[in-house]
Amino acid sequence: MCSGTESRHRRRGVRGSMAGLLVAVGAALAPAAWANDPDNCLLCHQYRGLSRYDAAGDRVHVYYVSPDYFHDLQGAHARLACTDCHPRDEVSVIPHQPVSRVDCTRTCHLTDPGGLPRRFSHANVAAMLQASVHRPGMLAELNFSGGPLLEPGQSACLYCHDEPVYRVTPALAAAVPFEDPRTFDRCVVCHAEQVPVDVRYYTRHVAARLQPARPPLEQAQVCAVCHADPQILRDHNLPNAIAGFARSFHGKAALLGDETASCVSCHVAAGSNAHRMLPKSDPQSSVAPANVANSCRSTQCHPGADAQIGHASVHLDLPNMRASLEFGVAVAFIVLTVFSFGPSLVICLLELVQIAIGRHHHAAAGARDLVERILRHPDGRRRLQRFTVSQRVQHWILAGLFVLLALTGFPLKFADRVWADRVISLLGGLSVARTIHHWAGIALVLGFAVHVVYAFITAVGHARRPGPDGRPIGLLRSLWNLPMLIRPDDLRKAGQLMGYLVGARKDPPTFGRFTVKEKFEYLGVFWGTTLLGLTGVLLWGEQLFSHYVTGRIFNIALIAHTYEAFLAIIHVGILHIVNVMFSPHVFPLSRATLTGDTPVGELAEAHGEFVSDAARDLGLAGSGGTSHG
Repeated sequence: MCSGTESRHRRRGVRGSMAGLLVAVGAALAPAAWANDPDNCLLCHQYRGLSRYDAAGDRVHVYYVSPDYFHDLQGAHARLACTDCHPRDEVSVIPHQPVSRVDCTRTCHLTDPGGLPRRFSHANVAAMLQASVHRPGMLAELNFSGGPLLEPGQSACLYCHDEPVYRVTPALAAAVPFEDPRTFDRCVVCHAEQVPVDVRYYTRHVAARLQPARPPLEQAQVCAVCHADPQILRDHNLPNAIAGFARSFHGKAALLGDETASCVSCHVAAGSNAHRMLPKSDPQSSVAPANVANSCRSTQCHPGADAQIGHASVHLDLPNMRASLEFGVAVAFIVLTVFSFGPSLVICLLELVQIAIGRHHHAAAGARDLVERILRHPDGRRRLQRFTVSQRVQHWILAGLFVLLALTGFPLKFADRVWADRVISLLGGLSVARTIHHWAGIALVLGFAVHVVYAFITAVGHARRPGPDGRPIGLLRSLWNLPMLIRPDDLRKAGQLMGYLVGARKDPPTFGRFTVKEKFEYLGVFWGTTLLGLTGVLLWGEQLFSHYVTGRIFNIALIAHTYEAFLAIIHVGILHIVNVMFSPHVFPLSRATLTGDTPVGELAEAHGEFVSDAARDLGLAGSGGTSHG
């Protein structure tokens, strides 16, 4: 009977013989496409389930290698045999002996298509890193919040690199159709036998290296390994650069799949090597104060901008900028949001409570009777129309543009949300969405200008009418009498309305053609369109305007544009929608913006003065009562 040791040796010998037989059979049956795998390692490693559970480390080791990487020559290592990096004596026996960690700087002995031996090494890269901000000694001292990321002996290159893959972007695929066998017919005439070169592989190699090695989002994820790790940030007193990047336009565009600027676009000088990345304090660094503007003005980014654009912040970290003007502007908008949206929301909720409990003021029944009597008058319906045809058309154009701007703008503000990516995809990509947003914004500004001219012409027409004294009213007084302007009396009535809603008054104030809520919303549209238009044009034309304003103005414009857009969407999406759609007086939609006819209940409850004036003009005064605050 054999001892345990002998049994183990015998079992290992049997497994080795069987594995050797499988390797031999596999090598005989292997297709020609596996020529870059002379040791036939893919016979086993091509299976996705090839893995081992490490009980000591409580983790799974995955040994899968994609055959497509070698078959389709998808990366720089596709021409290498496994034993060019892994010692042959450690992997030639199955099961393998313990395998040493790969040293990325070891010298490789390659064979070119002509059969000539070549030597290659990444040792020069190690020398570059030694003089960079990412020197190996510093990397070896990093303490990660989750514990070491690499095992002892593993190459520090793995902090940033995994298997290098050649990127074939849609533009590159359109320019060089690699899959079409006719693409390289002209090249192989000479390079098939006379000057042997694998044209398809080397074209892919050169074309890939002329563009970024990773998409912007993947690049940010690589940098986040260190630059978003809490322990490293504490140890080295660093800001969370990845969070700042994610809040910027470039970061949000990257989250939505756009080919925008990545980390290396700014932190590596044009034409330089990423392994030579220098700290901001180095005068030769691309992000040194004297050089950062030129990094922004590269031919790939903002070539027509002035050097002042360098003062704009890519990593706009407002929480850590409390002594800055940018932080003050953000705080001001938060205060504006609280003190504008807050009271309006309270009034809206209190009004819904009044409806829910069935509370009506004592003059409401008389006002409703008066409205119905006016509507029976031949000219009554026209007299009670609060919106003209022109105003209704303007309103729906505004509504359509607002929805379009929200659909194309807010996905960029919430780029980390799944719905944002889906909306942008449905629109055809970020570039298409931005184009729609820009031109919808231009249409909104032009429509706003038309409305201002319309209001002025209306005021001019009213200015020629005779006043109580028989003389023309005059332009200034006519402008002051425009129905949507907020006057001191409206502020007094707003206080009375709040008093009624909280039970401090028996009757609410009555309003004319427009209530104080409607006037406040109109003021918000007036203010918001002006601010969003100015900041939007400024951000759209940053290359042009950088010749006239400093880059910090773009920071402020971005903050103002974002916060004002958010304020507009919550006002319209919550308050305005409730008032014109979900309020019981108008549900499912107020007809005033469609036909000009305001529901009887709304006229009686909120527009008593307007109803009284109409009754007086039609000779029906005294036939119904209204309550005036």
